[in-house]
Amino acid sequence: MVKSILILGRFQPFHLGHLSLIKRYSQAGFFIKIGIGSSENKISQKNPLTKNERKEIIKKSMNEEKIKNYKIFYIPDINNDKKYVKHVIKIIGEFQTIITGNPHVLRLFLKYKSKNPWNIETFKEDISRPGGKITSSRIRKKWKKKPDKAGLHFSTYLYLKKINFSERLKKFKAFE
Repeated sequence: MVKSILILGRFQPFHLGHLSLIKRYSQAGFFIKIGIGSSENKISQKNPLTKNERKEIIKKSMNEEKIKNYKIFYIPDINNDKKYVKHVIKIIGEFQTIITGNPHVLRLFLKYKSKNPWNIETFKEDISRPGGKITSSRIRKKWKKKPDKAGLHFSTYLYLKKINFSERLKKFKAFE
């Protein structure tokens, strides 16, 4: 049986921290299940990329890094904490390890009574993160001022430039 891992996030945008996690588990022989959260949301300040844009960015990075042992899933929010973990499992299927940087999602998985408990990896919004101080919110703040390569795979940088991501962010008055 192939071990699988679920990496669950919004990926707004997908960055080198995400990629370093995927590379580490891919090299260890895991099948990578990437769950794009909040996939039902329209473009907003907190979610400035569509689900298809996020998928395209991830696929480009995977192709350039020659990572083939993965599958991308859309995970729409259901706004029901009691049913959320079952909702994710119904979409994703089985996995042995989950990784998330979202403390709320982490609590939901820790509470869930599973027949086969998961290994859970999480990280705080600090230097203990796999990508160090790289976070999607920091990237968005920089891009609101001007395009910046920091923390991004080159293909992601080019894609964000192509879709005028910086201009899209500037349309939002306040910022997180």
